[in-house]
Amino acid sequence: MAATLGIAVILFVLKNFQFIFGSSPPLLLFLVVIAFAAWIGGLRAGIFTTLLSAVVSIYFLDEPYNAFYIAQPSELLRIVFLVTVGAMFSLFIARLHDKEQQTLHKVMEREEELKQQIAERNRTQAERDLYILLAKSSSEFIGMCDTHGIPFFINDAGLRLVGLDSLEQGLKTPVKEFFFPEDQAFIIEQFFPTVFKSGAGDVEIRFRHFKTGEALWMIYNVFSLKSSDNKTIGLGTVSTHITERKRIEKALRESQIDLNRAQAVAHVGSWRMNLLTNILEWSDENFRIFGRPKGSPQTYQSFLEAVHPEDRERVDTAWQAALTGKPYDIEHRIIVDGKIKWVRELAELEFDEDGTVLGGFGTTEDITDIKSSQEALQHERAFLRQVIDSAPSLIFVKDKEGRFLLGNEALAKCYGASPENLIGMTDENFNPNADEVSHFHRNDLDVITSCKPKQIPEEKVSHADGSIHWYSTVKTPLIDDGHCDKLLGVATDITERKRAEEALRLADRRKDEFLAMLAHELRNPLAPIRNAVQFLKMQKVADPKLTLSYSVIDRQVAHMAQLLDELLDMSRIMQGKIRLKVEHLELTDIVNNAVETSRPLIDSRKQELIISQITPPQRLLGDRVRLAQVLSNLLNNAAKYTHERGKIMLNVKREGSDAVIEVKDTGIGIAPDVLPQIFDLFSQADHTLAHSQGGLGVGLTLVRQLVEIHGGTVTAASGGIGQGSSFMVRLPALPMDSSAAEPAATEPTLSTSKFRILVVDDYVDAAESLMMLLQAQGHEVEIADCGIKAIERAQVFRPQIVVLDIGLPDLDGYETAKRLRAMPETQDAILIALTGYGQPEDIECSQSAGFNYHLLKPLDFSQLSSLLASL
Repeated sequence: MAATLGIAVILFVLKNFQFIFGSSPPLLLFLVVIAFAAWIGGLRAGIFTTLLSAVVSIYFLDEPYNAFYIAQPSELLRIVFLVTVGAMFSLFIARLHDKEQQTLHKVMEREEELKQQIAERNRTQAERDLYILLAKSSSEFIGMCDTHGIPFFINDAGLRLVGLDSLEQGLKTPVKEFFFPEDQAFIIEQFFPTVFKSGAGDVEIRFRHFKTGEALWMIYNVFSLKSSDNKTIGLGTVSTHITERKRIEKALRESQIDLNRAQAVAHVGSWRMNLLTNILEWSDENFRIFGRPKGSPQTYQSFLEAVHPEDRERVDTAWQAALTGKPYDIEHRIIVDGKIKWVRELAELEFDEDGTVLGGFGTTEDITDIKSSQEALQHERAFLRQVIDSAPSLIFVKDKEGRFLLGNEALAKCYGASPENLIGMTDENFNPNADEVSHFHRNDLDVITSCKPKQIPEEKVSHADGSIHWYSTVKTPLIDDGHCDKLLGVATDITERKRAEEALRLADRRKDEFLAMLAHELRNPLAPIRNAVQFLKMQKVADPKLTLSYSVIDRQVAHMAQLLDELLDMSRIMQGKIRLKVEHLELTDIVNNAVETSRPLIDSRKQELIISQITPPQRLLGDRVRLAQVLSNLLNNAAKYTHERGKIMLNVKREGSDAVIEVKDTGIGIAPDVLPQIFDLFSQADHTLAHSQGGLGVGLTLVRQLVEIHGGTVTAASGGIGQGSSFMVRLPALPMDSSAAEPAATEPTLSTSKFRILVVDDYVDAAESLMMLLQAQGHEVEIADCGIKAIERAQVFRPQIVVLDIGLPDLDGYETAKRLRAMPETQDAILIALTGYGQPEDIECSQSAGFNYHLLKPLDFSQLSSLLASL
């Protein structure tokens, strides 16, 4: 009945204080009642209490409540653990209690019996004879020896106990041999003299088993044997075998030690309050918790003195209420060595058989660390809340239904709410854009279902104020025990970046438009200059000064045209607009074409070009024109930065599967600080104010880009200023047995055919200079300065070839070409676009408009002559 009442009390505590314990109340509190039942009622009472505790826990404390069904495996494990520990606890305490009672009862009986026997032995000689007779049949060790320690009597039980086979053997064995060597000096030199002096004495000591060497614990009770004249003639003993009791005592000590250790580990002490004596008994751990010397006497008043003054009245009130039957479960502060500790105390009342309250048994748990952790956790939560609210990014946690479980200030501001109002809501409650909400939810489900994080580089979010923002979002699954039902999201506002990117794209497009216009506007004045130079060359002037003059003009015009081409090529490459015309090539052809292009510059500087090529020729896949451009740029670069009469070495070889082209020179070299950036855009090897070599600094950048597009690499090396430089290009080569490269197209032979040619250009100098060149070759030429005049002249002149500028003041070249194609007089004419617009899209437009060819200003007249000869 007491156990059942105790279970009801604990059930009441756990049920009514569930807000403290959470969803998993500490079922081991039932061990207090189980221990009490086992101690008072034995094993069966303990087992009954254990099972009753388990049934009550299942029905009242585990979900679903008020049912004998266990939903969670973890709860089943807790019930099994309670039953197992309760059964073991009941068995241990019941057996411990029984053993203690039996041993004490037996010892008391034997001591009383020995006292009576000794008293009878000392009365008379007849009684002594009777004692000897009784000793022989006694189960105790009874023996007598003279004053020299030589036995003259040992009873049969004593002989059997120490492993002696006969009385004769025992009488030949001195008394000291019955003890272990380490104890013999104590018995002979200390204990026996004390007995001789006082007449009696007892000590717990080990006897030695003569056969096995086993230690036999005995209560060695010794008294003096007197003669009739009261002289001591020897010693007698009636010794009790207590090995089993020693074992039990050792087990009890070990059990107590284990209990103390368990309490120390758990920081839970135990206590018992006796109301009748006002004595408070504490376990070792309780002394440690309160900082009191172990074993020092304690009372209820001394306990209250340790309680914090601000909590003292509350604790006393709770204890007085507990004495009337109310639960005693309280957390309060105590002061230990000037420091504050937090403890939690629980207690159960103890009653006598009449139901009178004797006191209480309770536990004291040191919860200082728990309280500190709770305070730290609260501070940490507040700190984290401050951190996420201070973050400019949107930070949130959602469940799989899309409900917000957490949101920071940035998210709340985005949706025009507070962080508290976000909880339990979804995007749909704040965002009117259904497409956006659906997009968010799909991504959420992808992350939760796959348990993998997801990055959304860009997504649009409508704010509460109607503004549209762009965010880069990372969503990470929050996995708990292998299961994911929520996610963490961090969204960074990239609206300004998006605007900046759009501005950059617009600026880039305007830059391209500017470059195209720049090229057109610069090519226009170059065209008549080159035409005039070409005409002067055709005159075969004998004056060397004039020849030098127009040669200088021709070279500079070519140089300006090359600069324009490099600048536009670099722009195309950076936009990814370069398209390679890949074919099987022989590297020797590329080298020859590049050398032919660069030879005039090398010769003009009186430099020596040394070419070394291995055989057989190397073959590769690539764009013939672009690879020749790469090599000619490297040769031109070497020529520009090498002094007159210097040397340039061109070495072509094969290394493994690569074709290697190396261009070395004896020029000015490259400074170590410049070398790492030599291929960067607009980088110059010559940083002096003179900038004597000229150039835009895009040539080497163009080389690297073109080589990398072909799957190769280019590197630069130099020993430093004045040490020359070396550039090495590696390109993937075809196997040595691959098919031969396609032969290069042969130059068309010049024809003596003469054509009617209409030149259309609003730039008068360009039109007239080109007419002059064409007429010098015998062609019939007319000019027009706009699209309308071109159409009118064509109807009368019926040109076979129309050289047509694109940028005309009325109709542009594309529209003019379309109209010329529609006229019967010019529908079969050859239309040649001659313009400063050279972008790929310009060429595509000219083809769409009906042009047969697309030439760039300034025109290399030999190119036009070759074209005309091929028609």
